[in-house]
Amino acid sequence: RKMRVTTLPTLLLLTSCLFIFSLGDETAPVKEETVTDASATGAGVGEQTEEQGVASEAVVNDSETGAETPEDVLDLDAESVEPQPESTESESPYVGASVGDDKAAETDEAAKEQDSSASESGTGGVKEGQAPVQSGPFIDLFGESLLSLQMIDEKRAQIHSLYTNEALSGKKVIGLYFSADWCGPCRQFTPDLVNFYNKMNSRRGKENEFEIVWISRCRDVDSFGQYFTHMNWLALPPQEAMGQRGQILSEKYKVKGIPHLVLLDEVGNTITLDARNKIPMDKAGIGFPWRNPVATLYMTVVPKSLRLMLKTQIEEVKEKVLKSLKGGMGAKAARA
Repeated sequence: RKMRVTTLPTLLLLTSCLFIFSLGDETAPVKEETVTDASATGAGVGEQTEEQGVASEAVVNDSETGAETPEDVLDLDAESVEPQPESTESESPYVGASVGDDKAAETDEAAKEQDSSASESGTGGVKEGQAPVQSGPFIDLFGESLLSLQMIDEKRAQIHSLYTNEALSGKKVIGLYFSADWCGPCRQFTPDLVNFYNKMNSRRGKENEFEIVWISRCRDVDSFGQYFTHMNWLALPPQEAMGQRGQILSEKYKVKGIPHLVLLDEVGNTITLDARNKIPMDKAGIGFPWRNPVATLYMTVVPKSLRLMLKTQIEEVKEKVLKSLKGGMGAKAARA
């Protein structure tokens, strides 16, 4: 009985702290290295502005770049990139990538081979008309499917489409990696992140508990396919990453420059918005995932199911509070 009496105030205290921290995240400054979004203003030391990117990399504004529809076979050695015509037929959920000579099989044949291999291996390939009903915080963030890349040989790679909940099942920490092939700092940081990712997933007793979802800021699907071959984690489909969902995620996690790495826990709560700068300072991952003490205590005391329920309630309360604040500010502005 004493345990029950003391546990209830503790839970209330932790919930209040979590709510305060969640409100604090809305205004927490994040140190960025490379400014890339058109909405960002100003550039610090060592930053690559959008104008500099246009001069050196022929960068196109994100807001002017539409989402490209992936095809089953992508030529990653193409000298120039041309927009692909929109198909009136239902597109295949599988995206292939050629890493060498453009001697890949026809699109329809590649899709059929991938469908059969997915059904035989049971890896969770997404098939039209057979998708299960999915729900949860990561469905809200990423949608129904994520992509993974598998090298077929030295010159070819195949991209598989997976159910989001199956792909992230059992993961304790999920990273959102905002990056692009044309960004110099991104090309420098990605190999370091690959090494860190492999190291964290090989720790004894914590194998494969860390996953990363790449949110591409590439300009087209071909560039997406080429850059994806340098990674061994998951990715948001390019048409989603370069479309409205990618923009919403950028705004939600305050992405004003890339590379940008956000870490979430298993129920979607934000652990840190600045993992990109924490990795160079802790390459061994001793403090990974760099939770604050209150969050660590909260996760230790409160079970996952209760944390998920509290997160949903806190998000609703936070949304109402923010709306009321914005409404009050709007009313004052109207009076003035």
